[in-house]
Amino acid sequence: MAASAGYAPPRELVNVMMQSSEKLEGAASLLTMLEDKADNQKVTASELAAVRCIVEACAANLDAVLEQA
Repeated sequence: MAASAGYAPPRELVNVMMQSSEKLEGAASLLTMLEDKADNQKVTASELAAVRCIVEACAANLDAVLEQA
């Protein structure tokens, strides 16, 4: 990517970055809830897998868009 002052990233890159940021914030909230749950209940593998899926999807989306930039 260019580092010049006049550079504007492609709209698709900005959209994916914003969507990924929002999804990662949601994943962080889920992790906080799971941490609280772990104090007195069992956290299941499927609950952890849901967070992992969010993070992996965000990473894949960002990778795909950055490769095109």
